[in-house]
Amino acid sequence: MLNENNSNKTPEANQVVRLVQIRTNIGAILDELIAKLSPFILGEKQSILTKNRADLEKMHEGCLVLKQKLLEFLQEQAIQKDRSEADLQQYLSKVRHDLRNVVNVINGYGEMIIEELQKDEQPAADAFLEMTGKAGQILILIDAIKSPETQSSLRATTSMRVSKPIPAELITDSEEFLNFKKKASILIVDDNEESCQILQRYLSKIDYPNIQVAYNGVQALSMLEKQTFDLILLDIDMPEMNGIEVLQHIKKDIIQQNLMVLMISAADTMDNTITCIRLGAVDFLPKPYNPDLLRVRIGSCIERKWFINKEKQYRERIEFERQRYENLMKAVFPSVIVDELTQTGTVQPAHYTEVAIMFADVVGFTSYCDRHSPVEILDNLQNFVEMCESVALENNLQKIKTIGDSFLASAGMLSESKNPVLDCIHCARTLISNSVKLPSKWQLRVGIHFGSVIGGIVGHRQYQFDIWGDVVNTAARIQTQAEPNSICMSKQAWERVKDLCNCRSLGMRNVRGKAPLEIFEYVKGG
Repeated sequence: MLNENNSNKTPEANQVVRLVQIRTNIGAILDELIAKLSPFILGEKQSILTKNRADLEKMHEGCLVLKQKLLEFLQEQAIQKDRSEADLQQYLSKVRHDLRNVVNVINGYGEMIIEELQKDEQPAADAFLEMTGKAGQILILIDAIKSPETQSSLRATTSMRVSKPIPAELITDSEEFLNFKKKASILIVDDNEESCQILQRYLSKIDYPNIQVAYNGVQALSMLEKQTFDLILLDIDMPEMNGIEVLQHIKKDIIQQNLMVLMISAADTMDNTITCIRLGAVDFLPKPYNPDLLRVRIGSCIERKWFINKEKQYRERIEFERQRYENLMKAVFPSVIVDELTQTGTVQPAHYTEVAIMFADVVGFTSYCDRHSPVEILDNLQNFVEMCESVALENNLQKIKTIGDSFLASAGMLSESKNPVLDCIHCARTLISNSVKLPSKWQLRVGIHFGSVIGGIVGHRQYQFDIWGDVVNTAARIQTQAEPNSICMSKQAWERVKDLCNCRSLGMRNVRGKAPLEIFEYVKGG
């Protein structure tokens, strides 16, 4: 007899007696639930639920399955005397999991029936509220199917319907968020088909139409490889691959916040909860879940995912603008100057030694302008400057600026060069060769000088990096001594290439603003 004095019984025997008592109490409450449900199945109240007949039958079927599982609970092979405590706890954990899943089906379909009945059949709705209350009592007893030492776990009382719905005022109601919510993709992963159907129907009712289902972890991972989801509702105990193993596989996506994971499981131990949260799950809800709480938790996950997406969009926009700003800066200034300007907000003037300056000028540009329209002039000038920029870059020269129809560049100033003058000669040769191939067929004069310059930025508006010094002015003067499509250089520049290419002296020449200079003309080689 169950009410006998148990003081002389062994702990194992007392454990069995306690579990048998739990099973008996669950059976009694379940009988009361079935008794209240029966009039809606075959009795005088069956006409009330014609629209919800399928849900009613599923609820009734769940009650019968629960009754059968109670009969199987504590069969002789399950409580063998030589069974270890660890094995027993594993068995009891599985029993709790299986019974919770069945109660989840009973409660889930009951909740759907209640929602429909509350519209115009409140007395019947109250009857089903009482039935889901009975399911809540059963859930509390199921939670007690463990040893007294392990009684602390996720309690079931918060899983059932509460008297007042949990408000959702904190969830944003902007039109942008509501559009995101309707498009949000949710993956349900659960091996229990009934649980999946209940969740899918419930989510559709609260405006989450984009739902897909996987019935085990392997199937879920396969789906995640092929498409993107915003939220996963993940069970733990599943065949082939359990929910914790799924979390381990998708940990990278969780860390990168590409994916939200909400655990919904009948495996109710605190260890499971801690493990799931540690692996990145945002929350853990035991089955059967409170629908209002589930609604808020899912809403919170989707809202969080929306804010993450918005933050990514803002970051991408900021990066796009930063990159555009940087590209614009590099189009105006040399790269090293851009780096200094972005890092310090200013550019300190610098003295550069052993720099070669190249000055290329179009022959007869003024008379050309007199014979052509402004549009044609600018088009040809654009082609010419683009060609100069490209050739300068190919030959390790830094464009400084254009002055009307003249192109000014340097070598050995902002980047290393083995022989800056030779780089300028190579660049000048290509410029002359390419220029005559342009539609304008312009000829060039090129002057090259070697020495020291000062470089920097002056002023506060319409910034421009520029160089100053006698070397710059001299290079410009030397180009006036060149014949069309020829290259002239100073003696200082010639000294740097005299052993590498052929040049001939043009003798001493009078140069405006300078003392007479010996000018050398490039012939060939190099």
